[in-house]
Order: sequence, then structure tokens, then C-alpha cells
Amino acid sequence: MEERMQEVRLRHHHLLCTMTFSGHGYDRGFVANMEEVVARLRSPDGQWVRLEASCDALCAACPNAAEGMCRDHRSVLRKDRSAALFLGLPERAVLEAAPLIRSVEDRMRSLTDIRQVCGDCQWAELCNEWLRGRRSLEG
Repeated sequence: MEERMQEVRLRHHHLLCTMTFSGHGYDRGFVANMEEVVARLRSPDGQWVRLEASCDALCAACPNAAEGMCRDHRSVLRKDRSAALFLGLPERAVLEAAPLIRSVEDRMRSLTDIRQVCGDCQWAELCNEWLRGRRSLEG
């Protein structure tokens, strides 16, 4: 039986968001969508990620997205470029999810403040809580 490839579209900085997600979001619809995407990435068998600097699977339920574009398009593009550089990823790629997620987790171990990559983001403190918790678990 042939395994069917499943693909999720993500912006580069959203790779970081999916790692640090703790159930918070803009509204219930956004949180439900985020939970679904995160679950797919955490069970990555047969899962691939299409990286693009454009609206993605998370943007689909975001109240800040309209007509395929984020209201704060320039800021989001800066976050994508910064995350791509930090993660050592090309601007566009289709990558197998499991090794990609391991690589993102490994790179995040070097962060002490998510703002080093994402700049001024409204979710930065939640991400930083995750980073602190991760460090305390790793001892």
C-alpha cells in the first residue's frame, strides 16, 4: 500500500510558533486551527512542510489576514526572513516534517529570548515562557 504524502503550508516564523504554542490565540477559531496544525506536525509520519513567505495554514484562521495578506505584511515578512536565517532554511522549500521539526527544536535551544528572532511580537512573552520551561526541563 502506498503512503499518501500530506502537506502543510507554513511561513518560516510559524515554525517557531508551532513549537511554543500553549493554547492561546486570537480567538477560538484560530486556537482550534492552530491545535490541528500543531497536532499534524507532532505526528509527522508522512507529513511534509511547504515553506513559503505568504499566508499559510495558520493564517487561514487569523483575524489579521485579509485577501491572502496579513495586515502587518512588512513586519511578518521581517519575521519570516529572520526565522529563515536563524533556522538556516531557504525561502521556499518542501521538507519532510520530522527532521525539520527536530532541527527547529535543536536551533531553539540556543535562544534565551524569542525576540532575538521575531522582534516585537505580541506573543513573545508566551514563547519566552516556553523557552524558560524548556531550559528548566533540560537542566
